[in-house]
Amino acid sequence: MTVAQDQETRIRELVDKLDAALREIKILREENALLKQRFFGRKSERLAAGQLDLFRQGETPVPVEPLSEEAPSKPRPKRKGHGRERIPEHLPRNVIELDVPEQERVCSCCGEAMGRIGTDVTERLRLIPARLLVDRIERPKYGCPQGHEIKTAELPAGVIDGGKYDASIYARVAVAKYQDHLPLNRLEGIFKRYGIKLPRQTMWDMLVRVDELVAQPVLEAMRQELLEEEILHADETPVTMKLEEGKGTKTAWIFGWRSLREEERSKALVEFRLGRGREGPLRFLGDWTGTLIVDGYQGYSAVCERNGIRRAGCWAHARRYFRQALDGGSREALGVLREIGRLFRVDREVKNRGERLGWDRERRIEERGKRRARWSGRLLDRIYREAERLDSAKTTLPGSKLGKAVRYLFGQRDALEVFREDARIPLHNNDQEQDLRHVAVGRKNWCAGQSSVKEDRYSHVA
Repeated sequence: MTVAQDQETRIRELVDKLDAALREIKILREENALLKQRFFGRKSERLAAGQLDLFRQGETPVPVEPLSEEAPSKPRPKRKGHGRERIPEHLPRNVIELDVPEQERVCSCCGEAMGRIGTDVTERLRLIPARLLVDRIERPKYGCPQGHEIKTAELPAGVIDGGKYDASIYARVAVAKYQDHLPLNRLEGIFKRYGIKLPRQTMWDMLVRVDELVAQPVLEAMRQELLEEEILHADETPVTMKLEEGKGTKTAWIFGWRSLREEERSKALVEFRLGRGREGPLRFLGDWTGTLIVDGYQGYSAVCERNGIRRAGCWAHARRYFRQALDGGSREALGVLREIGRLFRVDREVKNRGERLGWDRERRIEERGKRRARWSGRLLDRIYREAERLDSAKTTLPGSKLGKAVRYLFGQRDALEVFREDARIPLHNNDQEQDLRHVAVGRKNWCAGQSSVKEDRYSHVA
C-alpha cells in the first residue's frame, strides 16, 4: 500500500468517526432539550396557538365544512363567576333558631311592641369527625334444667369468625389505602389519634381478607360484564411492589380495561399483575373478540392473533412522539403535528356541535362517520406523505426522537387507520390513561406495608 492510499484510508476512517460523533452529539442534544422541557417546560402536549403555522407557510389547509343542523344553534350558556357557591341542598340541615329576648322586642324610639317581619338565614358547613364505636353484643344463654342443652341467639356474621373488627373498619382501611393513597403507617397514626392501636401488619391482614372476599367473586363478575362489550380500551402502567421483609421491591404492573366512555353505562376495571407479559391480556380477555384500542405495546399481539381481535391504534401516542421530537429541537416534526391536529379537529367539531344541539349517541356517531369519510382519508394521506419525506431525509437519524416517531407511525399504520372503518372507535386511548392516573399518586404510598402477593387480583376503578 502506497503512502497516498494509506492517507486516503486514514481520512475515510476519520470522516466516518466524525459522522458518528456528529450523530451522537445530535441525539445527546435532543435528549438534553427533552430533559429541560420535562423539568422546566409546559407539561401539556398542546401547541401554542399559531405555532404550527410557522412551518411550510402557504399550503392550502383542509377546509372546514359546517355540519348540517336540524335546529338553530343554541347560544353558549354564560359561565358562572367565581363567587361564593351555595352549600349543596342534599346535605341535612340542623336548624338553630336565635331569637331576640321578649323584653327587648320594643322599639327604642317610640316604645311600641315590634312584630316579626321575616327571618335572616345564615348557613355554615360543619364537619363531624369520624368516631369509633364499640358494638357490645350481649346474648342471653338459656339452659335446660336437666342439663340437656344450652341455647343462645346466633352471632351476626363477621368478616372473620371471632374477629373484633366490624366490616366498616375493613372498608375504611381499603378505601384509605387504595383510593385516598394513604400508606399504612399514616393510617396507624390516624387510628392512634382516635385512641386505638391498629398495627400495620393487622391492617395488611385485613386487606388480604378483603382481597379474598371481593376480588374473586365480585370483580370476576365485573370482568365478565365488561367482556360483553364489543369495543374495549386497554393500557398498563408500572408500580413498585414491596416484597416480604428483607427482600426489597420489584416492579409489578397494573393493567386497565374499560368500555367506551360515551356509552350510557361506562365500565372500568384495573388488574394487578406481577409482570407485563402477554399472559395478562391472554388470561383477562379469554375468548373475547371485538375491537381493542391500545398503544404500540406488543404484549397484546398474542391475544389479538389468537382471538382474531381487531386492534385499533392511538393517535395521541403518535402525536406525543412527534411532540417529543419537536421539544428535542426537530422542527421538521411540525408538519406531521399540524396534520394530526386537524385529524383530531374533525372529531372535536362533531363533539362540540352535538353538545350544543343535544344529539344522542347514535346521532353523534352518524355525524362523526360522515365527517371522517369526507376529511380523515385525505388527512391520513398527508400525514404519511410527510412521514415518508422525513424517513428518506438524511437529517432524520434512526436513533433520534424524530426517527423513532416516524417508525412508530409506519409500524402502527394498520391499527392507526382502523378508526376509518368504525365511527364508534375514538382516535385515542386517553380515556384509559386517565383511569390510571391515580396510580401515579399511590406508587410510593402503597409500598408502606407488608406485601406478600401470590396471585393476580382485580380491583375496580371508581
